[in-house]
Amino acid sequence: MKRKIILLAMQLILTNSILHSQSINLPWHVFDRGGGKSTSGNIALHSSVCQPAVQAMTVNGSSLEGGYIPGIRQLGGTTTTLDLTIGDGWNMISVPLLVSDYRKTSLYPTAVSASFAYQGSYVQRDTLKNGAGYWLKYAVDATTQLSGTSFARETINVADKWNMIGGASYPVLVSDITPIAPTIIASNYFGYSSSSGYFVEDTLKPGKAYWIKVNNTGKLVLHSGSVLIEPSSSSLLVKQSHKLSIDNSVKNTFTSLQITDARGQIRMLYFSTTSHETDPSKFELPPIPPGDMMDVRYITNRILESVDHERTKNVTLQITSAQYPITIYWSKVNDATLLVEGKEITMMKQGSIQIPHQTSCIKLRLTSSTDVGLPKEFALHQNYPNPFNPTTTIRYDLTMDARVTLRIYNTLGQEVITLVDETQEAGYKSIEWNASDVASGVYFYRLVAMNHSSNSGQSFTDVKQM
Repeated sequence: MKRKIILLAMQLILTNSILHSQSINLPWHVFDRGGGKSTSGNIALHSSVCQPAVQAMTVNGSSLEGGYIPGIRQLGGTTTTLDLTIGDGWNMISVPLLVSDYRKTSLYPTAVSASFAYQGSYVQRDTLKNGAGYWLKYAVDATTQLSGTSFARETINVADKWNMIGGASYPVLVSDITPIAPTIIASNYFGYSSSSGYFVEDTLKPGKAYWIKVNNTGKLVLHSGSVLIEPSSSSLLVKQSHKLSIDNSVKNTFTSLQITDARGQIRMLYFSTTSHETDPSKFELPPIPPGDMMDVRYITNRILESVDHERTKNVTLQITSAQYPITIYWSKVNDATLLVEGKEITMMKQGSIQIPHQTSCIKLRLTSSTDVGLPKEFALHQNYPNPFNPTTTIRYDLTMDARVTLRIYNTLGQEVITLVDETQEAGYKSIEWNASDVASGVYFYRLVAMNHSSNSGQSFTDVKQM
């Protein structure tokens, strides 16, 4: 019955659109007012006036989920032209309109590379599609014009882990993107700039593409619900929100490293010599871009590192496709050292070092600026990330040497795996669990720490859910 009602509603809307569509062309614009290095100028769309319509997409399912109808695309206009500014070098692009010819050579004819999608690795695509993101290289700055039918709502299929996605014909705030269970958003949305690399984005713009990491294969529903019409103008303006960037989110508590190569490309890394209760997965970067664009990250694939509960920590810098010499700048540094091919460079206050040629070993040594000492009490911490797929880290604190067991149980109380069963010295501990061999669901982890050398036979037990 629900299916008949939905199909009848679609038919009525489509019929109304055909009967009342207008032939008068009134231009309007969407202005990208984000500012900062991540933007590439204003985005202009020119659309005919018409009634909205809906169109069935080529995906299964017609049940109502979370207030949306998966598989339904909301159309916005019959003839729309979008002027898209593209920078020189590699760009992350998408197809923001329904067009008659989806070949890359038709949509982006002046590009100097093939188009590459991402499916666990980069794959060449000669024919593009809506909702997907692609890498494309241009020799110089260019403006390309796309014509087709606009759409304001889209349902995108996503795979487990990293995905390159495109948006709709209108700007979409990330807060207006809804994952359909069991999909869970596991990262920020990342855009890309050839001058500054990856950046965190709060608005998906037409014609651009973005990285998003999810846990579990599923769907994302994009809805252009935050586009407003100015009463005194025919312009449409994107509702403003705070422009996000990685350095704004951490600049007050973390120190920055700036790496600049001979072409003037700049990439940033961040670190701290004090412990922070942060989820490291939030600072994971998307896969390395294709081609010759510089990429800088820690060997952990993160953009930020701290000493955690360790006194000293060495972490390797991974620098890809840089043109040497490169220069590393720092400021406001305490208790940190750069190790370049075994040579130690003490980083005090502010300074820089030039590295003339490619080297396979650049490390950052972080020394805790606080007295870590021993834990003052036994503790079992919440695992991170949580939810997770498939790996998570469990941390626990031992105030003294103890016989330790750490076991995982399912909801029936059955033991799944023993992670630790040994005598350990006092200190801050952590262990990773790879759950790829077990079913998704709720599990419990139980820590027992017993000190047999003590006359009191002191012991500690705690259980947490993940």
